[in-house]
Amino acid sequence: MTPERWQGFTKSQQLLFIGSELERARVWQGKDEDNFRGALARGLELVDLSLADPQWRDNLAMILGLRQEMAKFYIGQGVGSIETLYSAL
Repeated sequence: MTPERWQGFTKSQQLLFIGSELERARVWQGKDEDNFRGALARGLELVDLSLADPQWRDNLAMILGLRQEMAKFYIGQGVGSIETLYSAL
């Protein structure tokens, strides 16, 4: 996804895309580490695109917090189910 295309989506749409990757990660958590981490990697890429999007300028703390928690799961330090992140969206 290019930054220009990503910025064409509303904040709500962007969160839905990120949420879709979190849902994929939830499905694979504890079943298939490669698919789990792949979904998280895609989600992290989308979060990074959001961080570069001017429409998030007033909500950077929320996006950075989401990224931090997703990264914990990616490196194996997340606690519990990734579903809690999805619920927080």
